Amino acid sequence: MALIMPVSSSFAEEKKGVYIGFVDGFNFTTDSDISGPAISTEADFDKGAVYVPAIGYRYGNGLRTEFEGAYRKNSVDDLSGVLNGTGRVKAKSLMANLIYDFNLNSRFMPYIGAGAGMARVDFDGVRPVGGVRIDDEDDVFAYQGIAGVSYWLSDALELALEYRYFATQDPDLRTAAGVNVESEYSNHGALFGLRWNFGGPRKMAQAEPMPVAQPVAAPAPAPEPVKPALPKTFIVFFDWDQSVLTPEATRILTEAAAYAQSSGSVRIEATGHADKSGSAVYNMGLSERRAAAVQAKLVALGIGADEIGTIAKGETDPLVPTADGVREPQNRRVEILLK
Repeated sequence: MALIMPVSSSFAEEKKGVYIGFVDGFNFTTDSDISGPAISTEADFDKGAVYVPAIGYRYGNGLRTEFEGAYRKNSVDDLSGVLNGTGRVKAKSLMANLIYDFNLNSRFMPYIGAGAGMARVDFDGVRPVGGVRIDDEDDVFAYQGIAGVSYWLSDALELALEYRYFATQDPDLRTAAGVNVESEYSNHGALFGLRWNFGGPRKMAQAEPMPVAQPVAAPAPAPEPVKPALPKTFIVFFDWDQSVLTPEATRILTEAAAYAQSSGSVRIEATGHADKSGSAVYNMGLSERRAAAVQAKLVALGIGADEIGTIAKGETDPLVPTADGVREPQNRRVEILLK
């Protein structure tokens, strides 16, 4: 169901607010040296599972902080070449992460980050170590590096695919014979999951409201009492980075053409605009394409091409003032003035 959810034009805006997430996958624990008095062995592990629920906060500038709990487990494959080694190594951790998202104005958003915290490394029935087993655990400092990419399914929901390197200080353990030993713990993880974002770049009634005609000038007197007075200015809106007319824009242009033909207007000006999510040069060209799309549609509706003039203003005359780089649906428009 998530794959077919409608995606509005603001999916990659700089979000601000709380999010929750869950990723899981495989971890590959590296070989671990276990050493102590008269003991020196190396444990090799099978690949295992990793589960990471998290809660975080986006600051609206690419940075986000995140708190996570994680659980990793791996079975012992062999110990210093001794086949049929048994036992498991488990790690429970609580981490604080700092992550930076790279906004590419795309559904895809790469990110990198790092984290630090505490982990409880648990050797559960690992043997033979010095002829006996280890059933012990130690709480140690932990750290990790994160690299991944997310894919925005909607304004609130994103898929995540990431790599993690997780390691701890060497845990100190005790064998069943009472011998103190020191081990190692680190692994590589490949994870996949979802994040739900509850924040947005601005307060909106809906994720992407459907634009409607917005009269700018007062209604002109009807030439005949039986004819309704229509506004002389019409506005049509466009999706982000698009110059294709939406069904709603086509309906408004049909009304504008009908008014022009019934009222005897002799000149129409179509002025294209863009928001500030791209460069000024790109936005100027985008506003030209939007004005041209409106002109072509009016011609198709029966208005003479020589009666329509186009103007491009790019991002210089926003309907809603915003900071540079912000996507604003009300600024992605063409204003049609009938004279």
